[in-house]
Order: sequence, then C-alpha cells, then structure tokens
Amino acid sequence: MSQTSPYYLQKLITVGLFFLFLSSNLFAADEVKTIEMANSTDIDIRIFSAKGDKLLIGFACDQGSSKAEEETSKALAKDGVEVWMPDMLSAYMLPKVRSSLSDIPTDSLIKIIEEAQKTNKNIYLVASGPDTELILRAAQTWESTHKDKQLGGAILMFPRLNKTKPEPGKAPNYQDIVGKTKLPIMVLEGERTPNRWGIQHLTHALKKGGSTVYAKLIPDVRGYFFKRNDPNVPEDLVTSQMSGLIKASLFYLGKAHQ
Repeated sequence: MSQTSPYYLQKLITVGLFFLFLSSNLFAADEVKTIEMANSTDIDIRIFSAKGDKLLIGFACDQGSSKAEEETSKALAKDGVEVWMPDMLSAYMLPKVRSSLSDIPTDSLIKIIEEAQKTNKNIYLVASGPDTELILRAAQTWESTHKDKQLGGAILMFPRLNKTKPEPGKAPNYQDIVGKTKLPIMVLEGERTPNRWGIQHLTHALKKGGSTVYAKLIPDVRGYFFKRNDPNVPEDLVTSQMSGLIKASLFYLGKAHQ
C-alpha cells in the first residue's frame, strides 16, 4: 500500500485551509444565495438580511475577503438595510485587477438587480474605486430596459473612473459610461487624496445624463481607507462608523425622489 508523501499531504492541507477560509467568509452572512446566469454561470451572493424597505447591492468583487465590508454589512442589516454582496470575480474566475471589470457581463448585473427586486424593497447600488464603473453600467442598462422600476440610487466611494492617468492642466478623460445615467448619485471621496481636487469636475460629468449628484469629502482620510494596512486614527474611526456614513448617503439619495 502506497504512502502519501509529506509534500503531497502539505498541499492537501493548504488547499483544505483555503476552502475553509473561503467558506467561512461566505457563510458569515445570514445566507448565501446562488443565481444561475443564462450561460450556466453560478454567482454566489452573500445576503445580510433585514426587515427594512432598503436593499443595498455592493459590487465589491472582493471574493469574500473584506472584513471591513462584512462588518459594515452586518451593522447595516441590524439597522434595517439589507445588503447583498455578489462574488462576481469567483463566478467568472477572474483575477482581482481592474481589467477584469470589462469581462463581467452587464447581463449578470441586471439579473442580480432583478432578483433583488423580488423583495419589493428600494434598491440601491454601492461600489468603490474602479468597481464604480460596474454600477454605472448596470444602472444605465437597467434604466433603458426597466423604465417602470426605478432604482433608488448609487453610492460611489472613491470613484476611479478615468480612462487614462490624469495629466496636470488637462481635463480628465472619463470612462464612456460617465454621464449616461439618471439615477441619484452620492460621491464620497477622502479629503487626503489628490482626487479631491477633481470631485467637482466629476460631479458635473455625472450630471450630464440627468442624475442628481451629491458629493461629500470625508475629513482626514485617504481613498480606500478601509482597505489599508496602515490606517491612521481618523481612518480607523471612520471605518468603524462606515455603516452610518452609508445610511447618511441613503438619506440624501432618498431626498432626490421627493
């Protein structure tokens, strides 16, 4: 009878620990809902359920590895805001790089929103960094195909929507989707990032499609503050209170419908 080599045994343990880590992140939510796409791709959605009338879809694309986003989702759910976090990268076996965004089919984003609509809650979208392009793309397609089912709005945290690297003295060249939506938008940017100087220009560009756009600077923090390995004291504080920041954003977005 053959014996398993120490190297092979170590590999088995490593693989097992990886899947244990992945599943522990997935099942930290109240439930994991699996939606099958038209091309037979399965997308797992972590659901933090709540009894309120708001549902927030976070296109985090983080493969279930963000502790801050998970804790924020739990806090929002306790306050009546349901949170859905679809794992788009794992579903399409994509690496966590910006170029992967173009490989995520818009149809899959729409399918998730349609599924969320079945809850009869008001649907809001949220993303950070370059992932904000995803929710603008989803919103534009939704608005053109579901005219009778308006979305509540979108929260763009530290949006990175430039096509090319900004050049001093030149107007930004944004992704084509910017300015093509009509839904209310909240833009959140860190006060300690160079991007703060372009927030008015971006706000103006987003308004071109008919969106009501709010923009707020978060004092004393950098962009992606909740994902940094070296957070300062204000960044730690804001991270712990991020659910309140999102709830305040939802309040502003709700005013746009009044």
